[in-house]
Amino acid sequence: MPEPKDNTPEFTFGPDEGAAPTEMELGGSTGPTAPSASPTPLTGIDLSGRHKIIFWVGRGKTGKTTGIRWLAEKTLMNGTPLLMADLDTTNDTFSRYIDKVARPPETADPSLSLKWLDRLLQHSLAQKISTLVDLGGGDTTLRRLAVELPDLVALFEAQGFAVVLFHTVGPQEEDLSPLATLQRLGFKPTASSIILNEAMMDVGETRDTEFARILRHSVVRRAIGEGAVPVFMPKLFAAQQVEIRRLRFHDAVAGKTGRADTPLGPFDRARVRLWLEAMDSNFAGISSWLT
Repeated sequence: MPEPKDNTPEFTFGPDEGAAPTEMELGGSTGPTAPSASPTPLTGIDLSGRHKIIFWVGRGKTGKTTGIRWLAEKTLMNGTPLLMADLDTTNDTFSRYIDKVARPPETADPSLSLKWLDRLLQHSLAQKISTLVDLGGGDTTLRRLAVELPDLVALFEAQGFAVVLFHTVGPQEEDLSPLATLQRLGFKPTASSIILNEAMMDVGETRDTEFARILRHSVVRRAIGEGAVPVFMPKLFAAQQVEIRRLRFHDAVAGKTGRADTPLGPFDRARVRLWLEAMDSNFAGISSWLT
């Protein structure tokens, strides 16, 4: 009996036809990613047991106020006594969210702001209490103080204090200008950190690509060579809802309503909680600088 004929068509493969077809990439990096902890947080100098003078600087719209609110809230929740000052002339958000944040009476006058900061820092020394200072974008108070007192850091260190500088940046090289100015003035704090704010990234980009130019910049390389610690600050996706209610971060997680009629929904509360956990993880290597 004859074999049944196989009607399956035959194909002859050319030089490149035998390879498996390229698959369509699915679920690529075309949207936002969840707040994530840095894989291996770098460890900075140990400042445990020392009082701190913390200056937080940055250009406008780089997320400086978000970071300083988080630090103030964390410190106060730990029960650490803290003087707080807001010298940002264009954005008083810090003092609107946190109680007992002092502001100079004439923030528009640089000379009066400098005198006010001078008295605040001397009070901090006399009372042996840590101080957190929010310096606005373009503020010249710290650089003027560094010019008048080039041994400012040494004066504090002689009294057992550590001077800490946090500098918030986005992916733009111009964000490094306040740090570059302080470097030119020879201002060398006891410890410093460059806060790389992921909220400033373009959608779909990774932090490695977005901040590559910043991390290669000579100003950053010099700072890291002198002991500065780069830290990624994750994006808070529920930031707008928190700000509408003018809530502290932990109050938002707890379901408080603030200035609104309703608390954050369960998803946004989870977003804030995850952000707080990521912040604690990313800053773990310099946790002794915070309280």
